[in-house]
Amino acid sequence: MTDRGFLWEKEIGRGTGMSALAGYMAMALFAAGFGYWAVTAPLAGAVVASGVVAAPGRNVIVQHLDGGIIKNILVREGDRVRAGQPLIILDRTIAETQLHRLMKRTVTLASSAVRLEAERDGAAELVLPSEADFGFGIEGIGKLIAEQQKEFAARLARFRSEQDILRQRVAALKQTVTGFEAQKQAVRRQIAVVEGELGRKKGLLDQGLAGRSDYTMLLRSEADLIGQAGMIEAQIASSTTQIMEAREQIARLATQRVERAVSELTEVRASLADVEEQRRAGEAALDRTVIRAPVDGIVVSAVHNAVNGVVKEGEKLMEILPTAAASVVDARFRPQDIDAVHVGQHARLRLSALNMRKTPEVNGTVTLVSADRLMDEATREPYYGARLKIAEELPKGVTAGQIYPGMPVEIFIKTGERTFFDYLVRPLSDSFNRAFTEE
Repeated sequence: MTDRGFLWEKEIGRGTGMSALAGYMAMALFAAGFGYWAVTAPLAGAVVASGVVAAPGRNVIVQHLDGGIIKNILVREGDRVRAGQPLIILDRTIAETQLHRLMKRTVTLASSAVRLEAERDGAAELVLPSEADFGFGIEGIGKLIAEQQKEFAARLARFRSEQDILRQRVAALKQTVTGFEAQKQAVRRQIAVVEGELGRKKGLLDQGLAGRSDYTMLLRSEADLIGQAGMIEAQIASSTTQIMEAREQIARLATQRVERAVSELTEVRASLADVEEQRRAGEAALDRTVIRAPVDGIVVSAVHNAVNGVVKEGEKLMEILPTAAASVVDARFRPQDIDAVHVGQHARLRLSALNMRKTPEVNGTVTLVSADRLMDEATREPYYGARLKIAEELPKGVTAGQIYPGMPVEIFIKTGERTFFDYLVRPLSDSFNRAFTEE
């Protein structure tokens, strides 16, 4: 029994020896290869941190300058909107009525200005702008323009009538002067006859052949005729003066018409400038009845949710989270990793909320690193804050619409290359360095 057992053990030893040797050699080769790889093969190092997508700026408050009554609400909370997109439509009745009144006032004043310019320049005809020239497209414009045409015609007719009256007076006075001139010539001829008769009577009187009474009567007749001639001369002078005054009145009428037109034109132009400003303000007020999104973004809150509600002046209507600018990531780094994080560094961002198998990593750049260590108020853990800008060029499979503020993000920042052996030895060497440092 003992010999058989011994032989059996010798046979087992000789059978397994070669297998054991081969196993040991394989393990040795593996250990040597692994050691060589651990010492020589470089491994990329990276700082890993967590963060969340943040909006690049503060939320935009949508308000209304004038207020009004809500006619329609076009968006709700959570809707994405584009800059300029209508959000709320207000009732435009009041704004439209005021604007139409200002438009009609503009037409009246502008037409009046054209009419007054024609009166100032002494034009015989008035050419007013057409309805199309104003481009307002409201009822009653043609009637307002026609009223100015009638006003021009009436004032021109009155002006010409006053001038005609004065011209007729001048003509009548000229005829009067002509009559007086004829009378004056007749009186002068009578005076000449009387003077000749007086000469003959004087000769006869000196010879005693005629009585003095006849001679005296002729003298009296001569005096009367001379008086008549003087009166006629005075009447001619008075009529001539009246002619000059009438002509001056004709000229004064034209001057007064021009002066009145210039004065009224100055006032009308000033009023027109004021009304134009009011009209532009009215157009802006009418345009503001459609409340539009000031920026691209997401509606995060809305105050009014029903039509016919009253919007107060300057009241907050909505709050929009801007998304037009490139999104950013707010990250937290461990204090021991902060020496490897610098502004301008490239980072790889993994959007944890998306399908990680189908969604590629997104590129980013460090734009800000906090100057001092911060403390989490809830956990009391220290950290360094950093902000990273997401690249505008997104990889295929990722769109800007998929990136929402508040989404979790994993951040990887490459720090350099080390071997596996360095990773194993570094903690031990650091411990030894601290252990052998004397106080």
